[in-house]
Amino acid sequence: MSRLKVFVVAVAFMCVGALGLVSINDYRGFLARNDIITFSTKSAWFIWVSPLCMYFSLLLFQYLITKKQVNFNNKIGSIFGFIAVIGFIFNFFLSFYVDFKLKNENYITCDKSSWMAPNKYVKDISLCK
Repeated sequence: MSRLKVFVVAVAFMCVGALGLVSINDYRGFLARNDIITFSTKSAWFIWVSPLCMYFSLLLFQYLITKKQVNFNNKIGSIFGFIAVIGFIFNFFLSFYVDFKLKNENYITCDKSSWMAPNKYVKDISLCK
């Protein structure tokens, strides 16, 4: 594999890992019960898969720097993989809970621009834009 391809893949893994930081806002907005809450299973799942993606990106960057074959630490990789699987299962049930809880607290779901867009919950319909 060429060094450019390895670099691009490493940066892609790092960007996916960084999305985990952005998805923290989904959880924080829900816990704080903001007037506008954006929550999506897809975006909230990034927080769980980001450690695995960051680990892969660090391995790839180490390969680029040392130019040697990098050993995959099975213990660390399996722990991060386990976190990702548990997070996927947790998020599956959490998305139903968030929807149920917010609708019981009189939040309104705004219309989505596409089926891929995250759910937007508001306390007042005028906040939907």
